[in-house]
Amino acid sequence: MRFPAPTKVPGSVAIFADAHLGQAEKDGEDFLAALEALYERGFRTVVLLGDIFHYFIGSRKFETPLLRQVLDGWASLAARGVSFRYIEGNRDFFLDGSPFAVSFAAYGLTDGLELGGKRYAFVHGDRVNTSDLPYRFFRVLSKNPVSRAVLKVMPGALARTIVKQTEARLYTTNFKHKTHLPHEALVEEGRRARRAGYEEVLIGHFHVEKHYEEADGIARILPAWLEERKHAEIAPDGTLTIVEEPSASRAVKRTYAQ
Repeated sequence: MRFPAPTKVPGSVAIFADAHLGQAEKDGEDFLAALEALYERGFRTVVLLGDIFHYFIGSRKFETPLLRQVLDGWASLAARGVSFRYIEGNRDFFLDGSPFAVSFAAYGLTDGLELGGKRYAFVHGDRVNTSDLPYRFFRVLSKNPVSRAVLKVMPGALARTIVKQTEARLYTTNFKHKTHLPHEALVEEGRRARRAGYEEVLIGHFHVEKHYEEADGIARILPAWLEERKHAEIAPDGTLTIVEEPSASRAVKRTYAQ
């Protein structure tokens, strides 16, 4: 994956990672409330760092009331001037060019922004750990034009059954490879971002907050909104902070080793 040239944006930026909406009661409402609060504070750029829904597939066959609620909320904010930039996660499929992506100002595997002279790169992180062979095989098998074409003609009920079964297998392999962070691979990701001209790369996927700083690169894993109800904010001068939301008591707590 290549990092693009950074986009300069005015004002402040908020970044959300791994919300996995649909796992807690009224989590969609809480998520939209967080976005509305940011709008009221003057934020006009939001980076969605992948896996915002437990699975997000660019087909009407998979539309649920929760999905529609959140999509409508995004559309409302976009109409009021909020720019949503989506980084594809391991639970996001075929969104590019789908009706569900109309609110996104940018969509891709990587992204990059510049604020106050500081450059931040973004990547979900599911492909950082090259030793996760089951997931690498799953990604090749599931995220390709043939799979997209098959999904398009498959009956909705069958498609939903296959997705649920696949999700269960995906959870197992992801959990195994999150119990021990791939430290060297994460450090190398920071170096790769530095070589592309970025001071720091922000990563999701691993569901723990962690910071790796080397002379030749910085990699920062952001906390999962699902488990922490926290998001990152970058001020106009380029300063990054982690912010806990009022709904933190309703987070879904899980434990991963570091």
